[in-house]
Amino acid sequence: MDEIGIGGERVRMYNLSSAQAQRFAEICEEMTERVRALGPNPLKGADAPDERAGAGAEAEVRA
Repeated sequence: MDEIGIGGERVRMYNLSSAQAQRFAEICEEMTERVRALGPNPLKGADAPDERAGAGAEAEVRA
């Protein structure tokens, strides 16, 4: 991720069971805070679809 300019801080892998719903929610909150603190995706250019304009799931994956 660092090599392509996104930054490795934006990606984490976790191994959870379906019984760990509370931990999943905690991880989601932690990652949301972490990514917000990092700011916008550095690879998302002006020609990329705007998520607010209804670009859908494709834009969400890139965010």
